[in-house]
Amino acid sequence: MAFAMPSNAGKSRFTMNIASHTALVHKKKVLIISNEMSEEKMRLCLITTILNNKEIQKVHGVKISKTEGELLEFKFRPDDPKEVKVDEEGFALKEEKETQKDFAKRLLEISKEFRDVIQVTNWVDQQIKNSIYFINITDHTNDELKKVIMNYYYKEKIEYVFYDTLKTDTANIGIGEELKKTATILANIAQNFGIYICSTLQLAESNTLPVNLTVNDLAVSRTVKEVLDTLSLIKQINRDTLQNYEYSFNEVDTKFYDLQKYDDPDVRYYSCVVDKNRAGAKPTLLFRLNLAYNVWEELGYLRLKQGRD
Repeated sequence: MAFAMPSNAGKSRFTMNIASHTALVHKKKVLIISNEMSEEKMRLCLITTILNNKEIQKVHGVKISKTEGELLEFKFRPDDPKEVKVDEEGFALKEEKETQKDFAKRLLEISKEFRDVIQVTNWVDQQIKNSIYFINITDHTNDELKKVIMNYYYKEKIEYVFYDTLKTDTANIGIGEELKKTATILANIAQNFGIYICSTLQLAESNTLPVNLTVNDLAVSRTVKEVLDTLSLIKQINRDTLQNYEYSFNEVDTKFYDLQKYDDPDVRYYSCVVDKNRAGAKPTLLFRLNLAYNVWEELGYLRLKQGRD
């Protein structure tokens, strides 16, 4: 399986969302291979996802809403803002000459929000040891990629692999047809060992409407589609054109809903065109997401309003 998005649209975050749900809600062993994000960034994205995902919240038992930026900048609200110094947003301020260690210790006393985050991160650390494995690879050959997957298959009994982003091996960078060879190797591993493998691909920057995407909009070799069981093409709907679209809860329906416009720039709508699906249906779906919290919601079936093209 593969899904394609334009550059900087959230491929890695979408990958982390699916991978964490697979591991923590469905209790599967997951390997995440990235040549895009460092392990440190992957872990930060993972924690953000686990904190805010409603289904995963049911598993760890803590209801909280926290952006990745707030976590990175160590911004936490105190229980009583009148008792401590806070900034204009209500976050506790570090005292002059206070070390980060002492500030964290003080936050444990004054902020339930911070205690909740620590509780979840401790839980995450335990889960990572048992079900989620990270590896960052940059320069690699197809043989090395295969070796990584097989090592985790035999050693950790992983069942799901997420590879971000599907690229040719180092010796063949820029040769489009070589991407099909890499995809074929992954497909053979999936089939022979019963492993689910999902890869991300690059979507070209183009003027194609999000609902009209085809394999021709891939930035990489289009022949890679021949190897895949499923290919989805995902692109953001321009905020200025939201009024041109509508969605329904069923693929064939009589009731349609407008796309609500939000002032928050982090709230976006994405169209997902299922370009290939050997299992059957090929719908066009609508996602609403907030990248700051890495929350993705599938709303329904998307289409242009009648009379528009």
